[in-house]
Amino acid sequence: MHILLLIVYGALASLGIWKIPFLRQSGIRPGWLWLLFFVHVLTGWAHNWIAYRYFPQHGDVWNYFSLSFLYRHRLLSEFNLFLSDNSTWTYITHNGIVFIQMLLDLLSWDDMNINTLLFSFPVFLGNVALFRVFRRRFPGDTLAAATVFWLPSVLFWTACIYREGMVYMLLGFLFFCLDRLFTKGVRRSPGWAIVLFLLIAYFRIAVAVVLIPAVLVWSGIVQRLAGAGLWTRRACWTVGTAIVILFGLTLAVPGLRDPLLRSVAAEQASFRVLEGHSRLQLPVLDGTLGSVWRTFPSAILNGFFEPLPGSGGQPVYTVFSIELLFIWGAVALAAIRLLRPTAYARKPESSKSGEFSTACLLFALAGMLTIGFFVPFAGSIIRYRSIYLPFLFAPAIHTLRHLPPIQLLNHWLDNKLRFLI
Repeated sequence: MHILLLIVYGALASLGIWKIPFLRQSGIRPGWLWLLFFVHVLTGWAHNWIAYRYFPQHGDVWNYFSLSFLYRHRLLSEFNLFLSDNSTWTYITHNGIVFIQMLLDLLSWDDMNINTLLFSFPVFLGNVALFRVFRRRFPGDTLAAATVFWLPSVLFWTACIYREGMVYMLLGFLFFCLDRLFTKGVRRSPGWAIVLFLLIAYFRIAVAVVLIPAVLVWSGIVQRLAGAGLWTRRACWTVGTAIVILFGLTLAVPGLRDPLLRSVAAEQASFRVLEGHSRLQLPVLDGTLGSVWRTFPSAILNGFFEPLPGSGGQPVYTVFSIELLFIWGAVALAAIRLLRPTAYARKPESSKSGEFSTACLLFALAGMLTIGFFVPFAGSIIRYRSIYLPFLFAPAIHTLRHLPPIQLLNHWLDNKLRFLI
């Protein structure tokens, strides 16, 4: 019966890829879209197998699947226990993936492979949404736009039923809505964007927090105010000074500073009590400003660069280490190119692309730094960091788009994928 269900759902997903207008408007030929989706599903199944064979206690993905049966039983037969399992907001947010597994179990008759297939389809739609945004904001750069599909850590950690898959999907749809909101001449309500942002906050509050400054930069609010004559140089300095003073007061006033630092320390402590085989050096945050400064270098090292090749304790981490070195190499080359104005001035970045690139980099770097402060395990860092990598890599590739190798790759992708728009 499960094999029959798998065939039916696979056929429906394939038909959707050929027929859904949102996917067809991506500009990618349906056959290539189907292949990308097939690789996405296959990676999810491979992740499930690897987790079952090699992860401690089969990993979180199988733990969520097991808990879905327990929670379903308690929901139907022991409702008081179900309420106790969801008695606080922390429990409710952490059980979000379990609730999704419970819903998928109804559709799959309790089969993990079918659950993964069903979960993959909306996540893939989110990937396509983000691709369409990158395609518009990085014009003439298919390689940069396609990073949403093929980065190994992104694919590995979003193809299975994890919070990373949900957050990545929601980010894709949110950026798609924001792209339409920030495009002149396109009138759209911000309602869906607000709903998507709240869902991101539900699944991972830290991602929502670092999204806020990035969205403000992308919206070009400063430039709009300047164009309307409401934003002068003096006003910029005034607001900038006010922000610095406000930040300084937050750190100087114990009533404001201490609750903030205690919450940061508590978040790190929730990770430190966990057991794992890839623990990294990370100083303890004790709720004081001094501990934040002592932790800062390790947070940068861990969040941006760990695991280094050969570290982390698992051979599979080497793949992700090489991927990360490759990404930082592209970022370094892009930075060098930007610092050579005579070479770069021949093809200046448009204001629209510049704002979006800055927003992507701000989002990625802030998110990775946050992970470095909280997470002391190399494996978890790879997983949490995965959703930020396209926002770091794509702007770098777009900056380097005039290099002959990237031009060749873009030409090859345009010809093979047969973009229609």
